[in-house]
Amino acid sequence: MATHDLSLVADPSRVVFSTPDGLISGWGVLRAASRISHILPQRPVLNLCRNPYHFTVVMLAALLRGQYCLLSSDHTPTRLNALRQEYDATCVGMKGDFSSEVEGVLLAEPDTSGQEELPPPVLEAERLIAVVFTSGSTGIPVAHRKYWGPLVERSHAALALLDPALEAAIMIGTVPPYHMYGFETLVLQALHTRISTASDPHFYPADIRRTLAQASAPAVLVTTPLQISALLQSGLDIPPIRRIISASAPLEQSLAQEAEKTLATEVMEIYGSTETGSIATRRTISGATWTLYDGLRLEETAQGRAVLHTPGVQDYVLNDIVEMDGPRHFRLVGRVGDLIKLAGKRTSLAGLNAVLTGLENVRDGAFLPPPEQADGATVRMQVFAVAPGLTGEEVLAALRQQIDPVFLPRRVVLLDAMPRNAVGKLTLGALRRLALAHGGEAEIGAFTIAADHPCLPGHFPGAPIVPGIILLDEIFALAGQTVSTLEQAKFLRPVRPGEEVSVSISHADPQRFRFVGRVEGAVAVRGVARHRPS
Repeated sequence: MATHDLSLVADPSRVVFSTPDGLISGWGVLRAASRISHILPQRPVLNLCRNPYHFTVVMLAALLRGQYCLLSSDHTPTRLNALRQEYDATCVGMKGDFSSEVEGVLLAEPDTSGQEELPPPVLEAERLIAVVFTSGSTGIPVAHRKYWGPLVERSHAALALLDPALEAAIMIGTVPPYHMYGFETLVLQALHTRISTASDPHFYPADIRRTLAQASAPAVLVTTPLQISALLQSGLDIPPIRRIISASAPLEQSLAQEAEKTLATEVMEIYGSTETGSIATRRTISGATWTLYDGLRLEETAQGRAVLHTPGVQDYVLNDIVEMDGPRHFRLVGRVGDLIKLAGKRTSLAGLNAVLTGLENVRDGAFLPPPEQADGATVRMQVFAVAPGLTGEEVLAALRQQIDPVFLPRRVVLLDAMPRNAVGKLTLGALRRLALAHGGEAEIGAFTIAADHPCLPGHFPGAPIVPGIILLDEIFALAGQTVSTLEQAKFLRPVRPGEEVSVSISHADPQRFRFVGRVEGAVAVRGVARHRPS
């Protein structure tokens, strides 16, 4: 590993954050973090701040306290309470920057006053800084541990590709700092390199325009394809932008070309993931080839997969299939697990979504695949779309011209907006909730009862079968429902320990829901239950 400054702030004398009230140096950030660190309990911190400056102060305060942060893009009370219990953590936010309904520590605006120059503590390279959770785009969020040394190395490796100009830039972000993309660009770049960050979060084109007009240095906009499109459609007179950085979803070359022409800038994409952090970049209009950061290496396996080698970090097998083009360049071929199989035919989910969003007047949309176990002529995809001026039948007719009939949905549900998260992603859970809300059946997960479960010895000796009450408990827990009345339940197949039960639910009406539990595609249990009133 190369040697870089491993202190909390690489150079406290320079500007780290730009706020509407002025510039804040690294000294000020350290003073603020030191003053609130003693307020924090001695436990991990769920950092809920959306403002990059507030987020950084809380993060540094946790580190000074000897703790680490939990970073989750899902801020629903259910998810946060689950993380609090699992990690014995505390939710922390700032006044005016904390809207969660969970209990936690609510801090006053950071106090940066004074002239004292606190020596920034030096952290060990192997110090745990954060546990970052995937967005759950394809299932349940997964935790990944991030350590100080590799994060410092990655910041310096990324700088040469993110902002190669000699004059230091200011990052203006539309993405939250608790997502890995925002964490690396808006927080760690400010701490580890010469780049500064604008403090305010930016949700709308008018916010971006205002901050660009006030920027004290050339601006780099850190954003997503969805927000690039919104910025172009706004019709606002946008001040100069040195460079646009895009990530979280593939960026269409045509959109990048329009952005470069309209905004007189250049558009770069970052390739990475929560698991790996950012690892490569490209200028979108220049083609499909990505350039790896210095010090990283990809190796193709005999199975067509790619292994990422990073100094000081365990090797990682990418979830994408790549095609190497020399030691530092590669092209993306497709995503592992992107294949959809129905009635003996196969296609790509990404390809289906590209056809949908490429239709005239379709602004956004997605296919929801059926459960993985489903493979039959009666199984159908589900489609949701934002298509002003079109009917669902018109969208379906246009799809019929371009895709195999077996992958056509029975109907297209039109929406005002897709339920994308703060970085523009559509999670599988969000699509399943859409399906439930619009009367469809959606798979919500699966469970397995282990062979050592205490319910099994007496049910039955020598031939254990999972009791029906255990099955129902697991189904209702997956559904997140508190049931007042079980109106109907049929057990159609024995479930044995170790067998996986996939669960789907649909709403019969606002008070009832139907549930189905399947083992290897065969229905084991089904029924109807009534919700308990809130």
